[in-house]
Parts: sequence; structure tokens; C-alpha cells
Amino acid sequence: MKKNIIAMAVAAAVAAPAAAMADTTLYGKIHASMDFWGGDNVDNSDYSLASNSSRIGIKGKEEISDNLSLIYQWENGLDWGGKAGSGLGGETRNTFVGFTGDWGTAIAGRHDTPFKGISRKYDMFKDAVGDSRAILRRTGGATGFDERLDNVVAYATPDLGGFHAMGAYVTNWSGDAASGANRINNEYDAYSITAGYEVGGFMIDAGYEVHNADFAAPASDEESAYRVAGGYKIGGFKIVGLYQSITDAGFVDGADVDAWGAGASYSFGKSTVKAQYYTADDVDGVDDSDADLWAVGYDYKMSKQTKVYAAYGSMESGANAGYELTAGTGHGERADFDGNDSNAFSVGLIHKF
Repeated sequence: MKKNIIAMAVAAAVAAPAAAMADTTLYGKIHASMDFWGGDNVDNSDYSLASNSSRIGIKGKEEISDNLSLIYQWENGLDWGGKAGSGLGGETRNTFVGFTGDWGTAIAGRHDTPFKGISRKYDMFKDAVGDSRAILRRTGGATGFDERLDNVVAYATPDLGGFHAMGAYVTNWSGDAASGANRINNEYDAYSITAGYEVGGFMIDAGYEVHNADFAAPASDEESAYRVAGGYKIGGFKIVGLYQSITDAGFVDGADVDAWGAGASYSFGKSTVKAQYYTADDVDGVDDSDADLWAVGYDYKMSKQTKVYAAYGSMESGANAGYELTAGTGHGERADFDGNDSNAFSVGLIHKF
């Protein structure tokens, strides 16, 4: 009887504000895969179940006037049985409050940088084995690029005849890494800007991002990067390419590194075949610090919300490189393959709700 009373109370609490919350939506993404690892480091070769950037969130919108609406979103990582625990876990994802209208959208909170948005748009293997972030993110740095940061204030233009732009300012990217005084004085701030244009099947985007710091010499007081990407779609074919250049990576003076990549896919019926290749040059002044990443895959769309896939990725990493095959993708890589070659075969399922 006590359990029934609790159940009825919960149902009433949910039903009562239903009208007021009509524009609030529960959403999420389940991305689970079985990964089979291999490479030079045989002792660390393994197979495992991974929960790859699975998430759950709520988002909503309240119309305040004809051209002004309040928007909000909370999103959190979701372990779908692919890590030590299950349920809610991992970091808070894009979570913000803001306003939107014909004039554009302004938000404040935790969010992907606009710079990161370019690589996500052009990646053929997003959140899967072969994700381009394994090359582009440059995780050996103090911050790295392709990041989701706290303390973000951002503005995005509306669609202006195919043109779009976004800018973001980060008051403090370092969290607790900076001293209290430097956080107050915004010594560890950053900014990120992008612009793009789409017409017909053609698209192009460019971005620039700077991270400032207050490190003692000989370290650099900033690291920066720019990237340009483009693509073309016709029929079932799609081809994309991206170029990136980082200056003073990891706030090391003179540690410059360039990377580029290209991908292609062909869709027919419910199937898609795809491939991509990314490479990074040696960091200036560091021999044998380059890397090559390539991946091939097959997707099958079971419904509008569900697809299954198979993917194979390979990373050839220099002895002095700091790259890993699935760095930053949400996969639970079982080995540290820095300075070694690694590969993985993955079969997965993605469901969005």
C-alpha cells in the first residue's frame, strides 16, 4: 500500500506542471559498441564494451515575445554499461541558458567551442573508432583543441542566405589550474570564432581559436589554431576535407604542428559506406612526432532513430608522438599506444530519442 501511495504521488507531481512544461523535451542518445583492440603493444590488446559519448538531457523554450524566446538545456554523459559503472556518469555536456530570435541566439554556460563544431560537422566517424579528434585535438597540450569548456558566453547568427557565424568568449578555460588571482583577472581566458557558407551541395567553414595563459618564460603565453574545411554533396556521394594549423601547441614556444584530412561516403538505400584519412606533421623541433589515422566503415539505418555500424581504424604514431587511436571520443581505450601503432575493429549501435 505504501508503494502504491508513493507511485501515485510521483505521478501527480509529474502531471501537475505538464501544461507549464509543454515546451520541455527529454532527449538522449545511446551509443554502445563492442571494440576489439590490437597493435604493437600486444600485452595491452583487448576487447571491451564501450559507451561512446552516450547522453541524456532536457531542453526547452519559452516564448516571451514575437521575437524573443528563452532557451535552456541540461545534458549529461550517460554510461550505457560500457564502463566500470552504469547510469548517469561522466562530465556535464552542453548545458546553458540563453535567448533566441530572428536576430540570432545568445547563450551562457558550458558548451563546445565554435572551433570544435567544425570538426564535428566534417567528421565521418564522429564518436566512433577513427574519429578525427584523435589527430586534431592534440591532447598533449595544456588544454588542447576540440574542447567543451565551462564559462562560455556565445552568439550565433541566424541563417543569412546560407551564411552563418558563431563567436564565443571563455572567461576561464583552466578550471582549478589557475590561481585565484589569475582567475579573477581573466589571465586564462579564450575566444573562438567561426564562419561558414552553404549553397546547394557545397559547404565551407573556417575557424580560429586562442587560449591565453600566465605561464612563466620560456613557455608561450598563448596557444592558437585555425582550421578550414569544405565539402560537397551530390546524390548519394559526399566528400569533405579539413586543414588545421596549431601555433605553440601546449603553450610550448615554437611547437607548431599542421594536420589535414579528407573523407568520402556513399549512401544507397539504408546503407552507407565511408572512409577517411587524417595525418599530422612532426611538431616543429621534435623528430618522429607525426601520426597517420585512417578508417573505413559501414552504416545501416534500421529506422529514423536507430542504426548499426561496423568500423575499423588504424593509427600509426611516431615514437615521440602523443596520439592515441580514440583519444577524446568516449571510447574506453584499453591501452596506451603512444609511440606505437594501434588498430581497432568496432561493431556498434546508435539510438536517438
